[in-house]
Amino acid sequence: TFKSCKMDSILFLIFLVCAGEVIGHPPARGASFVETTLTFLVSVNATYDDCIATVKTPPIHSNTQYNKSANIMVGDCDHGPLIFQVTQDGRDTNVYLTFHSSVIEDASPPTCTIKWNYSYKVPERGDLMSSLLPGCFVMDSREGYHMTYYWFYILDWP
Repeated sequence: TFKSCKMDSILFLIFLVCAGEVIGHPPARGASFVETTLTFLVSVNATYDDCIATVKTPPIHSNTQYNKSANIMVGDCDHGPLIFQVTQDGRDTNVYLTFHSSVIEDASPPTCTIKWNYSYKVPERGDLMSSLLPGCFVMDSREGYHMTYYWFYILDWP
């Protein structure tokens, strides 16, 4: 019946959302997960209380579940678990990163992807302002009003 079909669809959607939290980003066809440990620089600009901070994380192991990951304190601006997965497909390596922010309460946690080749970037002629660290940037709003900005950079790896 329509009601049972609708309920099955809702349950399936709930399953997908919950599975995404545990599974994370599945590797693309032909790609595989890479086990590694990374150290990140994490910067937060929380405009609601004019807080800006940067922290160097301790070494974090990839593919760690949310409930088993360490709480990262970013000054007085934000805190939460930082989890990531690394996938590799030939020469392409991606770091899928999620910061379970204590600030973002009414939206998905800040998530971004770092394209990485296991090295620091090389300066390009005429580009004096770009970071030499592989990284990504994401922003989110708190309750649809104040913006919070996040920068994640890979600082060190084995």
